Order: sequence, then structure tokens, then C-alpha cells
Amino acid sequence: MVEVHKVNGGGHSHEGNVYLIIDEVAVLIDAGRDAEASIENIEKYIDPKKIEFIILTHCHHDHTAGVPGLKEATGAKVLIGEGEVCDLGDDIATGSYLYEEDPAEFEVDGTLEEGDVINLGEWSFAVLQTPGHSPGSIALYEPKAKVLFSGDTILPHGNIGRTRRSGEMVKELVKSVERLAGLDVLVLYPGHMEPTDENVDEQMRTSLEFAKTIH
Repeated sequence: MVEVHKVNGGGHSHEGNVYLIIDEVAVLIDAGRDAEASIENIEKYIDPKKIEFIILTHCHHDHTAGVPGLKEATGAKVLIGEGEVCDLGDDIATGSYLYEEDPAEFEVDGTLEEGDVINLGEWSFAVLQTPGHSPGSIALYEPKAKVLFSGDTILPHGNIGRTRRSGEMVKELVKSVERLAGLDVLVLYPGHMEPTDENVDEQMRTSLEFAKTIH
């Protein structure tokens, strides 16, 4: 049986969620800002060295600042959407300036594109490109379990992760929210707030209605 645990420490404001998935292959989804706290939580469930991949939904600082510490503790390979690579290390694009911190410095071991499949064993994730919140944001969808890791594109209770950019990126965000809202999802694991399995389809439709108001 696949296990999913939210392991971020939550000690920082605006901390991005960090998810540990334990299948035949163990992975982290996103890295948050507090690697030390995440590692302590990971150790409750698994030896960190057994984690093979750190998959980043996007490059923003609240999701990537913990990468160096987590990579050192786990030895895991870091994967990110192809469209995000060029923004890594940029204090504006990553938003690290908002925290008065420098962008995290780390090497990416591979990139992900639309149509890629990440096979963990019982679960296999389809990689979905969801530009808008950032140019190269991705989401991960497991069609059999109907599980969605949405990053910051779509959030619980009718919320979305807005874009700091304008024009075409706003239109792209609406399209991406619409795409995710059209999926059959039983459990939503968002980049912020708590995972939810209550009327997820309705929550996501509300997110879409909200997204259309900022178009």
C-alpha cells in the first residue's frame, strides 16, 4: 500500500508543503524551506537515504530552499519541469527576495515534460504541464488512485496560487486550473494548505470559477 506523508516542518511562514511518498520507489514532492525539520519528520517513516528522487513542482523559493539540505541527507536526484530550469538561481523569478534570502543553489539531475510518466511501483504519475503560477509549473496525476499533486496551481477550498506576472501568464494560469479541474480527483495534495479528500471535484470547480475572475 502506498503511503503519503506531509513532512514539512511548518516553522516558516509561507512554507511550501513537502510530501513523502513511499511506494516501491520513495520520493519527495517539493522541498519546502526547512530541510532540517523535514528530515526529522521523514525519519519517522523511512531512512532518508532510501529516497530516490526529489520532484519539484516549480522553482519558487518556498518550494526549493530546502533542496540542498534534503539532497545532502538523501542523495536523491532532483527533477523539475523543463520550463523552470532557466529561473533557478534568479532571486526575482524564484521569489527568494520576498524572504530576504538568496536563491537555493543546487544541481538539477533531470527535467520533466508533458507526457512523461514517473513509475514508483503501485503508482505511476503522469506529468502535466501547468504554466501560469510560474512558466514551467507541473502537476502530478495518478489516474488509478485518482490522486493529484497540484503544486500551487490549484489549492483547496476554491483557492489558486496566483501569478506575479501579467498578460499571457494569467491566461495560462486559467487554462491550467481548468485542465486540473477537469480531472477525476479523489485526493488533492496541494502545495499549500492541507490535503483534502472532501468533495474535491467541487472544490476544484470553485477554484476555476475564482481563476476566471482574475482573467
